Amino acid sequence: MKREKQKEKKEDLFKAYKDVFDEGTMNSVWYLITHRKFEGLESPIKLGKESNVFTALTKENKRICVKIHRIAASDFFTMSSYLAMDTRFRKPERKMQVVLMWAKREFSNLLRAYKSSVSVPTPIAIRENVLVMEFLGNKHPEIPRPLPLMKDIVNSDNVNEVYEKTVEEVRKLYKAGLVHGDLSEFNVLIDENLKPYLIDLSHAIPILAPASEQLLDRDVDNIVRFFKKKGLKIEKEEVKRYIKS
Repeated sequence: MKREKQKEKKEDLFKAYKDVFDEGTMNSVWYLITHRKFEGLESPIKLGKESNVFTALTKENKRICVKIHRIAASDFFTMSSYLAMDTRFRKPERKMQVVLMWAKREFSNLLRAYKSSVSVPTPIAIRENVLVMEFLGNKHPEIPRPLPLMKDIVNSDNVNEVYEKTVEEVRKLYKAGLVHGDLSEFNVLIDENLKPYLIDLSHAIPILAPASEQLLDRDVDNIVRFFKKKGLKIEKEEVKRYIKS
């Protein structure tokens, strides 16, 4: 009887998302459901070119976040170039392996950052191209809303505090041995206490990688550009020196 109910739930899941995900992805989602990581997907909170992000509820009614890297729509060339910089992973040969390695790398980076007390979503589980992590947002039982992006929060009243806290998190990430690699005002979330959370760590590489200095420069350029636009007088070399101190 239990197996029949599980089969019915799986069939319902496929009916709901058959036009969104491939069969392999759906099998991964179902695996995570049956292993009690969550009960089922809710509405999407972000639909991107290469990944979709959903909320989900656990059996204990706790809201979490499910990020699904899309196999068919991914930019394999860009992913491969980043993976080639990272000596932690063997460069995959096939397109599907690229996406699976990309997801694995994001989870690995999240775990490393989390263990080093960097403000990032808490990583929970991974299955192939499906990542499960902490949901950063309101706790409303019916209308989940993620924390706002930094670009939508910073103003003349809080710019100094947000800048100092954000640079501190980037510094902590560097001390954890990672460079974000794709940092901007679009992948930092800010909570009600102006605490920043770094997200989208799939591009992050170890500081010992040959390209880490170049990527750090790009991250710092984006930080300086954004906060200068908001009125701060800061210089790139000063910010970079602090991050590496």
